[in-house]
Amino acid sequence: MLSLFILLFIVLCALVLFIGGWVPADVVGIMVLAALALTGLVSPEEAVAGFSSPAVITVLAMFVLSAGLTRTGVAYRIGQPLQLFARKGEAVLIVVLMAAAGILSALINTTTVAVILLPATMDLARRSGLPPARLLMPMALGCLLGGPFTGISTPPNILATDALRAAGLTTFKIFDFTPITGALVVAGIAFMVLLGKRLLPKGGTSGTRKNGIESAYEIGAHIFTIELPPASPLIGRNLAESRLGSALYLTVVGLHRAGELILSPRAQETLQAADIIIVHGQADQVSHFHGSRHLQVEPGGPETAEITRRLGAASVRIGKGSPLIARTLAESGLRRDHHVHVLALNSPTGECLGDFRRHRFEEGDGLVLQGEHQVLENLAEKGLVELGTPLADGSADAPGCELLSLCSVRVPEGSVLAGRNLVESRLGNAFGLTVVGLARDGKVDCLPAPEETIQAGDLLVVQGLARDIDVFEGLQDLEISEQSSRLAAELESQQIGMTEVLLSPRTTLAGKTLSDLLFRDHYGLSVLAVLRKGRACRTGLQDMPLQFGDALLVYGPRQSLEAVARDEDFLVLDQAAAKAPRLHKAPLATMIMVAVLLSAILGFVPIAIAALTGMAAMVVGGCLTMEEAYHSIEWKVIFLIAGMLPLGMAIENTGAAQMGAEALIGLVGDLGPRWVVAALFGVTVLGTQVIPTAALVVLMAPVALGAASALGISPQLLMMTVAMAASASFASPLSHPAHLLVMGPGGYKFMDYVKVGAPLTLVVMAVSVWLLPMLWPA
Repeated sequence: MLSLFILLFIVLCALVLFIGGWVPADVVGIMVLAALALTGLVSPEEAVAGFSSPAVITVLAMFVLSAGLTRTGVAYRIGQPLQLFARKGEAVLIVVLMAAAGILSALINTTTVAVILLPATMDLARRSGLPPARLLMPMALGCLLGGPFTGISTPPNILATDALRAAGLTTFKIFDFTPITGALVVAGIAFMVLLGKRLLPKGGTSGTRKNGIESAYEIGAHIFTIELPPASPLIGRNLAESRLGSALYLTVVGLHRAGELILSPRAQETLQAADIIIVHGQADQVSHFHGSRHLQVEPGGPETAEITRRLGAASVRIGKGSPLIARTLAESGLRRDHHVHVLALNSPTGECLGDFRRHRFEEGDGLVLQGEHQVLENLAEKGLVELGTPLADGSADAPGCELLSLCSVRVPEGSVLAGRNLVESRLGNAFGLTVVGLARDGKVDCLPAPEETIQAGDLLVVQGLARDIDVFEGLQDLEISEQSSRLAAELESQQIGMTEVLLSPRTTLAGKTLSDLLFRDHYGLSVLAVLRKGRACRTGLQDMPLQFGDALLVYGPRQSLEAVARDEDFLVLDQAAAKAPRLHKAPLATMIMVAVLLSAILGFVPIAIAALTGMAAMVVGGCLTMEEAYHSIEWKVIFLIAGMLPLGMAIENTGAAQMGAEALIGLVGDLGPRWVVAALFGVTVLGTQVIPTAALVVLMAPVALGAASALGISPQLLMMTVAMAASASFASPLSHPAHLLVMGPGGYKFMDYVKVGAPLTLVVMAVSVWLLPMLWPA
């Protein structure tokens, strides 16, 4: 009798600690193990037997198998149909997840279904913008509710059938469990949608890392969409030609096209009619430029004609001893000091250089210069260049270069450009346009100095390629169609990721700009923002010199993130985000998982051995590394299960479970079959929260069969009751591996399972007590 009181005291203390949450759950499990061994309720061998238990080994191996499916992209493909419901709302997601989990659990081991759906559910939570805690528990409950669908799908069903066979009674057929299980699944889903979701923890965001990035960079507030107008000049041009980045400081992170989402499109991706462009940046950059509020295109007038008459172009050569040698275009002062514009540059070998801003002039370089006729002659007289063949007046048609066009734009009152100089207007860097004339108060100035301040009412005559002028006009037609934080949840997939990158202590890149590094071209990644001194910068990133302590928010293919992680100049903060899926290993991972399932279902080997073999095959086959395998295991869960398993042995050894069951059945035996079903269900469901289901069915089967014989009640009715109750392990994380699998990723506490699982257990019990006597008349 003393052993019963000691056992009761240990159980009560454990429950208090679980509920209070003062001590981590895994530590409580180890404390229970130690208490049971020290009080002699279990032998030392029984106390540590949990660490070699098939249940513990199975859960451990399942974590690794799940990681293998995730790293090879199999889990993503399995869960891809679920992503169609990402924007349907929480209630719809709960219904879809629980229904999918229930159906799959009828065909596959319940724990395996949880393993397969875990990464898919996490991805669904991220895409829907919901915390994982709102979806992971419903998914696990769906697995448990659908588990008993067939006679071979769960251990309780198998053991209940064996108990009837051993007693010489009519056994259950394989689908005898389906009607009651189907009713319980429907009732469970209805409960979760109507009441259960209100009891779920609010949870945080979809991960600590993402929460940190979101709070630091406010990603959701800077993601919006732009819908191309039907006749936009941008249609048919690629993203690089659209100048969304250079002109509006926007980064195109995705395209919605014909119902398909294209993430991290290439710069060569051509825009099509009806495209919806997903961009990251400052929304006011679009609104400022929209509707010609700051620059108004006008038809060419007398000012344009005068500038065309006064300007000319000439082909020149840099001769020996020229002061321009070894200087860049900016250092040469050709525009600032001499009022000429370089239209084209050919190297001494005759090669036409496209981007010559960083080129240092060499002897023999050929230039095409534009300016007033007298100015061009003065350059030759000063020995800066050697004058070659004069070209036509006006817009030059330089050899090897495209025909340039002129366009007149007016600076209206209230324009943000008023008060800025020509350099600050960014017409050159942003649009590839050159201001070749400025008309103010009836006076026309050719090739004004870059420091010339723009005033309201000025007419600027700009020169550029015809397509650049079309783009300039097209950008003024753009407007924001949607701005929502939920858009940010769609930006990542198994192949596209986002993470923070720091300059490493050994970097040689400090002081250089992203433009100097050709970062996008070299790494294939977009820099969305730079975090400097706690402030996220989103504009002018290409020309911002990098400093120690800067954090770069980069976005693009995970393969490119892997390349950055290998570069000694950078430190990638989240290594998991920088891992590209091993898609070429997906067939092998699928074969391994199928082999594990079939060998267990067909009884070739125990599930623990099959899972361990599959785990080894995943590593040997290259689906994941051993380091990744170790990292994938939730060790807290392993220690929690191993620590609590001896408690079931102690209850068995002391006879506490059977004594309580027999006493309770004796109290209600005279009240009729429904009361007997209710009492048996209640005792069994309480036991299943702390005792392994297989052991519980073994304990309760003699009680149920004895009660059926003594009271003249159908033994099939009471054994079905035991099987259903043993599978109703909803109210404790210790009751089933599926709960333990989602405990860590969902951030659940012990009481979270009690809050949702206890009322769900009452619902399942009520439906069972109502339906079972009808399906199996006493």
